[in-house]
Amino acid sequence: MESAQLLDILGNENRRKILHLLASRPCYMSEIAERLDVGAKAILGHLELLERAGMIEASTDEQRRKYFHITDNLRLEVFVSPYSFEVEMTTVAVSAPQQQILANPAVKSLKSLYNEINDLVEKREHVMQEYQDIQGIITQTLGHCMDVIEEVADDHIEAEILYALLKGPMNKRVLSMHLGIPEYVLERYIEKMEQKEVLKRDENNYIIG
Repeated sequence: MESAQLLDILGNENRRKILHLLASRPCYMSEIAERLDVGAKAILGHLELLERAGMIEASTDEQRRKYFHITDNLRLEVFVSPYSFEVEMTTVAVSAPQQQILANPAVKSLKSLYNEINDLVEKREHVMQEYQDIQGIITQTLGHCMDVIEEVADDHIEAEILYALLKGPMNKRVLSMHLGIPEYVLERYIEKMEQKEVLKRDENNYIIG
């Protein structure tokens, strides 16, 4: 699932509400329709889309009734700054020992589990603060890169090529698709930029160099 596709799927309010319900416990389609006050046909369409996207899956109970639950731990992050727009999607794996502990409520008391969760949340907030600090430094550095690119680029196409390569190595085809510029046009610019030693080839990809 591409990040852009996932954003489109989550752009629908009812699909977000469905995931919110399933985040607490698995539900039958009739339960979801009743809780959201939405017709069963519409709910079925949302469920099928979420299922095709791999975000939820269906199981059957002893009475052969189908119920739905979230399949995995998924994190979607959108970062927008004056110099970048990034969407990243990661799957958070849960180790087997943790699953075993949580599956048996007798192993720990509710209070100890609650305290453990609070400690973990505090650690996550600390890590996120460090992450935000690093993102701020990256944004500031990107701003400096943009200033330098304006100086070394002969025109806007060269600048666009360099902007794209700031995100990482790309081959000619990927650059062409990313910028919407035919490959044969890019070839002339790339050759000229290689001569100026603004970029260089790294195997099949081009990088700033």
